Amino acid sequence: MPGKEIQNLIIKTQERWASLVLAIGKAHKNKSNLENLVSELLNDIYAFNHCDVLFKPTLAREKQFRSTKGEFESYFLGKNKVCKEDKGFAIKNWKSIKFENYKIINCNDYFLSMGNYYFEDDENNLLKVEYTFGFIKINNNELRISLHHSSLPYDD
Repeated sequence: MPGKEIQNLIIKTQERWASLVLAIGKAHKNKSNLENLVSELLNDIYAFNHCDVLFKPTLAREKQFRSTKGEFESYFLGKNKVCKEDKGFAIKNWKSIKFENYKIINCNDYFLSMGNYYFEDDENNLLKVEYTFGFIKINNNELRISLHHSSLPYDD
């Protein structure tokens, strides 16, 4: 298990991710410009400026694996039509996002967190999602997400 400092950086990065996803949804609802928020998400949270990024979105069936900024924007905003199935995950009416880390590990200075996160909408419906995030350290005070796997729990 990584030290407390890295664990805190992971939690801080997760909180920033959640905050930006919520801010994008709020800005969309208010018909505000999303460009700066989307840029911050892609460039200050994800590792696009440092390495390749892998993404398995929660609600993707046809194109379930993504790796480009355009594919990320398609999933989160549902507007650029890069992936036809995308409806805009970040522009749904989420009012809160809560991470529950099951475990955080350090693998040769590559950090992984796994657990559940919960998305609550404005009607108090809760969506439970399983995730694995991989993080690279870009300096002593910042991490970037290079792996984001997200899926709904198994249901038979």
